[in-house]
Amino acid sequence: MARGRLFKQFSTTVVDQVLLSGANFWVGFLLIRRTSDFDYGMFVLVQSAIALLISAQTAWLSSPLAVIGPTKSPDVRRSMIGAIEVSQTRWLKRIAALSLLAPVIGYFSGTWTGLQSAVIGVGILACWAALQREYLRSVLLIYARPHSMLRADVVYVVILLAGALIAAYGPKPAVIWAVAALVAAAVMGGGAARRSLGKDPGWVSGNAALFWRELRPLGVWATVGAAIYWLYSQSYNYVLASRVNLTAVADVNAVRLLLMPTIVLTVGVKTLLVPTAARWLADSSLGRLIRRLIVFATGIAVLDFFYFAMVWIFRDWLSMDMMHKTIGDRDRLLILWAILSLIALYRDLLQTGLFVLHKFKPLAWLTATSAIVSLSIMWFGIKIWGPAAALIGQVAGEGVNLAGVIVLLAGAYFQSRQRRTFALKDSNSA
Repeated sequence: MARGRLFKQFSTTVVDQVLLSGANFWVGFLLIRRTSDFDYGMFVLVQSAIALLISAQTAWLSSPLAVIGPTKSPDVRRSMIGAIEVSQTRWLKRIAALSLLAPVIGYFSGTWTGLQSAVIGVGILACWAALQREYLRSVLLIYARPHSMLRADVVYVVILLAGALIAAYGPKPAVIWAVAALVAAAVMGGGAARRSLGKDPGWVSGNAALFWRELRPLGVWATVGAAIYWLYSQSYNYVLASRVNLTAVADVNAVRLLLMPTIVLTVGVKTLLVPTAARWLADSSLGRLIRRLIVFATGIAVLDFFYFAMVWIFRDWLSMDMMHKTIGDRDRLLILWAILSLIALYRDLLQTGLFVLHKFKPLAWLTATSAIVSLSIMWFGIKIWGPAAALIGQVAGEGVNLAGVIVLLAGAYFQSRQRRTFALKDSNSA
């Protein structure tokens, strides 16, 4: 019965990520096909900023909460989640209001054009709405309710696709409508998740300061690691925009769009796997947890391989006929994205074991090392490989990161075996 419930939860999460992946694909497809490289490039930069902030929030709040929350009693867990939600909402409103001054100042000082300032302003609202929604989605997963998350994400997808259609076929500039779609979809999707949590288990507030103090030791190093990780996992868009042009940003992300299902599937499984792994470790041993993580990663890798094979076979039709886009150095970019997604899959899922072991500090140092390798290759390699250097640098950085994760997990495993051996000797001698 427990395995059946677990299968339903993960299968629902997979369906949810397929839904989100499909929506993101069609949004990108519409923008690539119907708008300029400038519009699509600016939209990608806004998405990258959202990814950075969500990564930071996940590290600072969602991951520590997913590790600690399942260990609490139901009443304490409900108070913790409710109190933090009130606290987080208050601070996000203040930060968003203050941030909206930036595009106003940028416009009147002549730093940005009217269109750029407008995109930045709407982008700030998109970041605020996305952070609110992502916290509520993480809470639903802590309560092991992926079905409720799926229903909320259906609302998000419907609004997002409607906005993308307006951006593609409606009045110009398209980028404003595309970014506004991100705002509306996140607000409506987050509202659906909030209503679901309001019905069960209900919102109960408390003293948020007590809970923040408990989360902070884990969150500090996790946030440092997440911010550094963003430097080489997402900043390539800004490197390409500054060193090459927005067309290079559009080309690299157009190829990424073809492999988006594999990337989003990994993210979705990892999201549910964090609280699940915490329960596994509490009920079993570290060795069994590691084996389960490897089985999960390998199963997804097999699916990814078949998907990539299909994309490779139909790559001309997908890029030329469907996207109506000529992508520079397409085949090499496609191979690099496939390698990168495979390495990131194993790194993401195995890293979950280190999360539940509270190994956030060594992970931050490992990520910093990986970022140095990645950014160095990326920055200096552009003159040699062109836009592909962004992905070559990421592949190198992710390879270093995965190797380090394996070493840290192996060390923790041998330490746990030694502790068990000493405990058995002590009990036998007693």
